Amino acid sequence: LHRNPETLARLREELDAAPDLEPATTAKLPYLEAVCNESLRLYPIVTEVLRTLKKPLTVDGYDCPAGVAVSPSVMLAHRREDVFPEPETFRPERFLDKRYSPFEFLPFGGGHRRCLGAAFAMYEMKLVLADLLRRFEFEAVHPEPDVPVRRNVTMEPKSGVPMRVVASRSASHN
Repeated sequence: LHRNPETLARLREELDAAPDLEPATTAKLPYLEAVCNESLRLYPIVTEVLRTLKKPLTVDGYDCPAGVAVSPSVMLAHRREDVFPEPETFRPERFLDKRYSPFEFLPFGGGHRRCLGAAFAMYEMKLVLADLLRRFEFEAVHPEPDVPVRRNVTMEPKSGVPMRVVASRSASHN
C-alpha cells in the first residue's frame, strides 16, 4: 500500500467513511477486501497446491495417470495475463470489477480441499489492516519491494516489511 499512494488514500477514505468500527462492518468493506485479495494474488503465502489424481488427466498434451501427484502453481495462475491483465501491477480494482473462479484465484488452495482457515485468515487480515490504518500513519523503511523467499512450505519477504509509525491519526479515526 505504501508503494501505491492512490490505493492507500482510497482505502483510508473507505475506512473513514464506514458507519461504525464494528468488526462485522469492517469485514464487509469492498475495497478493503479487494486490497487484501490483490495482496494475496501477488504474494500468495503458499505457491503451489499438491493433489493426487484420482483419475487420469491430460494437460496440454501430457497424459498423467491416476495416482500421480500434481502441483498447480498458484503463483503462475495468479499471473496469467489473460485472466489478470497487467499481472505484475498492484490493482485491487480488478477484484471490484470481477469475481474470479476458484481455478483462477486460489490463495488458500482450491476446490473442496481449500484451507480450513481461509475465511478466518481473510477476516483477520481485514480487521488488522483496517485497525492499523485507522490508528496510525506509516512509512516504509525500505520503499523498494522485497524478494519473496520460501520458508518451509510458505513464502515471505526475505527481509520482512519494516514500517515506521510516523504519526497517530486523529481521534475521529480511532
